Amino acid sequence: MKYLIDNKIEFNPDDGTLSYSPSGDIIKLTLPASRLLEEFLVSDGRELTRDYLLETVWDRHGLQASGNNLNQYVSILRRNLAMLDCNELIVTLPKIGFRLNTAISVTPVAESAQSDTAPAPLTPLSPPLPIDSEAPVVTPPPKKNNLPVIFGALVVLCGAAFGIGKYQDDHDAKTVITHRESGCEVIFLSDIPDRRKNDAMLEVGNMVKKYSLQCNKDHVILYNKELSVSNRNSTRMMLSLCTLGKNREIISCDNFYHYKWIKP
Repeated sequence: MKYLIDNKIEFNPDDGTLSYSPSGDIIKLTLPASRLLEEFLVSDGRELTRDYLLETVWDRHGLQASGNNLNQYVSILRRNLAMLDCNELIVTLPKIGFRLNTAISVTPVAESAQSDTAPAPLTPLSPPLPIDSEAPVVTPPPKKNNLPVIFGALVVLCGAAFGIGKYQDDHDAKTVITHRESGCEVIFLSDIPDRRKNDAMLEVGNMVKKYSLQCNKDHVILYNKELSVSNRNSTRMMLSLCTLGKNREIISCDNFYHYKWIKP
């Protein structure tokens, strides 16, 4: 099912494209942004709480996000829609969440009514890491006298990206433990007290064993464990095994996730 927004923008949830009929321009949204926009379009203007959106758009799909991620994606959607001459589609409800502006028309478009000659969308950039939460989309500056086609950059704002920056700049601010046998550093993205270090290293060891990972002095492990934002009865663990270059810079990472439900 496609949706016609404000009688001029066609949104296709299947491929995440926004097609602007007056000019034929197309914007390609990232998958979470596309899911978020679809939640607004099918809501009929009812209140959508932050917890509901975090669970529906991210948690149900095995992704990790925070309130800041949600704010960033709402801002991205607003900017992209504004570039297609559609403003104020999403209304902020302070301390609650958001809702669809029902003053702007949203019409479902039946498959039979859809054109078979629609222009092909641009291909988005490939993500540098297969991680689940995402950094802000980089939108090209608008061209003069013409509506730009915006690349919906893949948004990767997760613990691994944060940890990489911290490792290269000031990773001493985080808990760093060197594995005795292998010489592999383990960096905990959330600082942990001394009494928790043995348990934390045990958790890391279990994940390393589970995924048969090989870590030595030419690698570094980034690790984080936290409660789900939208469900306080579950924890999420993220482990990134990163390869280091000659200057001890991070070259690439493989990311692994583990979800565990806690009995109330």
